[in-house]
Amino acid sequence: MVDQAAKPLARPVRVWVLDATPGKVRAGGDGEDHPAELISFLSKLPKEVSSRQEIVKALVQGFSMDVARWVVTNLRPTGILGSSSSFSWVFDLDGIAEMYRSYEETNLWKFVENLPQGVHINFLKAERSLHQWALEDLQRIHAAELLASDEGGGVQMHVLEDAGHWVHADNPDGLFRILSSSFLGLRT
Repeated sequence: MVDQAAKPLARPVRVWVLDATPGKVRAGGDGEDHPAELISFLSKLPKEVSSRQEIVKALVQGFSMDVARWVVTNLRPTGILGSSSSFSWVFDLDGIAEMYRSYEETNLWKFVENLPQGVHINFLKAERSLHQWALEDLQRIHAAELLASDEGGGVQMHVLEDAGHWVHADNPDGLFRILSSSFLGLRT
């Protein structure tokens, strides 16, 4: 997944990394919503379900209500113009599983610590992240911030308050506020 661009990208390039480190994936503790567990759970469900509430009820047995509510936004009616009493998933779960495996297996520290000129990487850490951000990760990102600014690249760390790993569901307004700075080329 890392080698998607066949040609060099025009500069400047801005990348946002949402609640993920560029190296080893450290899962959270018990009782936290973990993406691999959610993917596994969803893969055991039928491709077509009779109600969103049925899925929410099943999900909250092992995941938070916020995640359960977000997951069912990915169901669409199967009938014409929503006349059906069943729903199907809008995403490709096999593709999601493959991307997540790729994320867990890929170490991007060499890239982060040797950014090409004109590339800017923004790391966003969720305040209540289920990922265990090791002190080493935070120190390496800080060191990369200093090095990149000296070499015409950029690395910056942001913290999204009042959010767990599912940043778009937990604090969408805060996420937009932080991301919007890059739309204008400003630092937050």
